[in-house]
Amino acid sequence: MKHRDQVLALLQKQIGNADEVREISETAEEVISKWVNPLSGGKEEINGLIYGLVQSGKTGVLTVTGAMGADEGYRTIVILTSDIDPLYQQTLGRVQEAFPGIDIIGKKDFKDADAFIQRIKGETCAIVTSKNSGLLRTLIENFKKGRVRGLTCLIIDDEADQASLNTRERRADGTRSTINDRIAELRGFFEKNTYLQVTATPQALFLQTPGHDFRPKFTVLSHPGSEYVGGEDFFGDRSNLVREFDLNDITILAPGPQPTPTLDIPKSLLRALDTFMVAATFKRKKEADQNCAFLCHVSTRTDDHKHIVDLLRKYKTDLAAGVKGGNHTIIKRLKAAYDDLASTHDGLRATSFEELVEAIGFFSPGITVKLVNGETDEDVAVRSPYNLFVGGNKLGRGVTIKNLLVSYYGRNPKKPQADTVLQHARMYGYRRKDIGLLRLFLPRELHIVFKAINKMERGLRDLIARNPTEEFRGVYVESGLNPTRKNILAPGAIGVYSGGSNYNPAQIMRDESVKVSTEKLNKKLESIPDESYAEMPIEDMQALIRLTIPDQAQSEHVWNPIAVAESLVQFANLHKQTTGYVYVDRDRELEANRRETQGILTGGEADLVPRDKITIFMLRTGHARGKNPAWWPQIRFPDGRYAFAFAI
Repeated sequence: MKHRDQVLALLQKQIGNADEVREISETAEEVISKWVNPLSGGKEEINGLIYGLVQSGKTGVLTVTGAMGADEGYRTIVILTSDIDPLYQQTLGRVQEAFPGIDIIGKKDFKDADAFIQRIKGETCAIVTSKNSGLLRTLIENFKKGRVRGLTCLIIDDEADQASLNTRERRADGTRSTINDRIAELRGFFEKNTYLQVTATPQALFLQTPGHDFRPKFTVLSHPGSEYVGGEDFFGDRSNLVREFDLNDITILAPGPQPTPTLDIPKSLLRALDTFMVAATFKRKKEADQNCAFLCHVSTRTDDHKHIVDLLRKYKTDLAAGVKGGNHTIIKRLKAAYDDLASTHDGLRATSFEELVEAIGFFSPGITVKLVNGETDEDVAVRSPYNLFVGGNKLGRGVTIKNLLVSYYGRNPKKPQADTVLQHARMYGYRRKDIGLLRLFLPRELHIVFKAINKMERGLRDLIARNPTEEFRGVYVESGLNPTRKNILAPGAIGVYSGGSNYNPAQIMRDESVKVSTEKLNKKLESIPDESYAEMPIEDMQALIRLTIPDQAQSEHVWNPIAVAESLVQFANLHKQTTGYVYVDRDRELEANRRETQGILTGGEADLVPRDKITIFMLRTGHARGKNPAWWPQIRFPDGRYAFAFAI
């Protein structure tokens, strides 16, 4: 019997879709093709990444990969997960369920060192631990006491961009943050190991410097199943699931230190709650076991959370009394919510509004309001017909909320970080059958941010699909976003190409090494007369850039031919452009070095070319004594509030 067969059979029962299970299996097989062979001799290690989507079922890929690791010969599997206890217990439970033939060692089992050593020296074991410095230290000490250096290890780091990276990287003094140092020590203990990072937000990982021991050496894309609802559904051009509201409503909901905040509920929150009640009631009438969830996520402050809980309890009381008493205002509100949902859901449109109101009157006394933050032990179990969740960070990364229909989101930092905001997308998940009932309420300012993040994610995954090697991982950002937090990035290690800017090599090679590429470029550009431009397919423009040969000895580490070429294609795909402009001039007396943001043009040449598309200016140098002619490129990105960030 094989461990993979057990977990795949379990997933087939849970998912019920053979194609999706096969996709998970193929993703794990791709990882196997790239990791360290545990049965080969010598010392060897590698780190790689499984890049999934938020709420897309990465745990399934994680468990199948772990099972295949056991089948392939890894004696020890270490799974690193969140230090938030409910999330740890969730992961531990899934591992125990998925690995019936493997000894599962939880963090409570670390205390008895002798028993721990005996277990790891026996059959294959899977160790599930949270990313806690004390636990990791105990785990490493136990391994050392057991003198088990011959073990091979597959380390799976779930949410690897959280806690695992060095939060002292910006200091550039060689020190490591505690968790990062513990993980590095754990990896170093096993002479033969694969460190497999898993996340839906790898921006921080890709922006580590090339060669960094926490930057993935390979990346495997994990694809969601057909029932998945994600970024394109909420933030694509054709989405009709988002409802905007005034940002000032968040101020009312998050009164902070105000001594006596009012219990007035903003109209936008009333609209979101009414929408949820109509949608959840429709599902409940169709199936008696359908319990549904509403999420309010607008603040990190516990005082704000308690205030919102009071508001939601007031809503519950007012709704129950209002429906029972036939309150005209409340009935009118519910009818507006019904009409909105009917525009996207055929089944609800065919259901009598009066029947739904009657059911709301019956079920509304059973509304449950739950506060889920660091001060409570509340979980996100959906046990009653209507579950209203309120909270902050504890409702962020890793939490799965079953039957979540309506989300009210308002976390609005001054400088949002793309990866952090994306992890708040609890509305994503396997909800395709309910897509017409789904709604996301958020301020217009945050709607713009989420649209930008979705575009960033789409561009990054497309880049990886086209280029599976790790030579370039540019992160597209716009609308004032930061790709990730700054403390985990080395100073001066990030290159940026921004909208409306020009970039060029500081100098180009002019020796014998450029002869072949110059001839190729001559031929590709022969149809464009001097001092003129032509429209050209993006792929051909990319080929031009790749044929140029910068003088790396003069580089300022801004111009990177690979980064320029890939950013060009990524921009074009995201902005739905298939062509750009190429300006050509020959026999130019270009000699002196240039700053890589200075430009190589003179006079008014830049104004000769429209600015609505990417432009490459290609200038060929003349026949100087002892030097060969060579093409010196300059790229100009169209105006806009966007940039490409990449590690240098």
